[in-house]
Amino acid sequence: MGTRIQSTDIASERSSGCGSVDLEVAAAKRCLAKAEVDPRSLGILINTGVYRDRHVFEPAISSFIQKKIGGNEEFDGALSTLSFDLMNGGCGAVTGMMVADGFLQSGLTRYAMVVSGDAEPVPGASDGYGFSPAAAAVLLTPGGDDEGFFAFESDSDTRYLEAFRARLEWTRDGDPRTRLVLQSDAAYADQCAGCAVRSLETLLVKAGLTLGDVDLLLPSQSPRGFVTEVSKRTGLGDSVVDVTGEYGDVHTAGVGMALHTAIADGRFKSSRHVVFLGVGAGVTTALALYRNPL
Repeated sequence: MGTRIQSTDIASERSSGCGSVDLEVAAAKRCLAKAEVDPRSLGILINTGVYRDRHVFEPAISSFIQKKIGGNEEFDGALSTLSFDLMNGGCGAVTGMMVADGFLQSGLTRYAMVVSGDAEPVPGASDGYGFSPAAAAVLLTPGGDDEGFFAFESDSDTRYLEAFRARLEWTRDGDPRTRLVLQSDAAYADQCAGCAVRSLETLLVKAGLTLGDVDLLLPSQSPRGFVTEVSKRTGLGDSVVDVTGEYGDVHTAGVGMALHTAIADGRFKSSRHVVFLGVGAGVTTALALYRNPL
């Protein structure tokens, strides 16, 4: 029995004043409403966003989301909601699904949600921040014998450890404040694609599948050029979902937005074998295989 995707939703806002928490809350509320699931029924809520409002790290951003969507803040009889942040960069959403799968397979809860989203922490106070403000929510529940996630893989290639760099600097010019600085090498997207395809091949071998068995691939939507390069290297063409034309350079929400788009246009349901492919600095990769029933 695998973990099944119950519903998804997304939020995108190009206004510089829209924060990551608001985006994630909007996506989560619509995701729950679409599935007609009471937020108090959520047993697990995992936030995988990286660039959060005003660089807040404590308390967990998931606790803000939990409160705003109406999740259980305290144990109430048989109901409780465990929420926490899981930070794994561009791989966070896929890693979150893997962790949620473990909770759901244990039988301790019926519903788990993974939310991901980023926005410039302090609008205008960063160098090199080019990610589009966006969020995605994925609601998960136990599935049947022939549906859901059935294999996961993660890896890292430290040869490219410095290809993408992000740091906070304290500036004293004029108004003292913290400034976010992001830098990436010109070859970063190609390096990410190379690592991702190698990890994909490893996962398929372990699962007894080939690239020809992959009906749909849902990749990270950043770094810029990554989706196109993965499509070329795998030869999967239009089976690789690309939403960068509509939403731009989306960070942690990329996989969720690709999933939401594929569900909306019917490609997800009509695909037997679906690959979730997250990539991030390190270079780190996180992959999951999902099976839709015949």
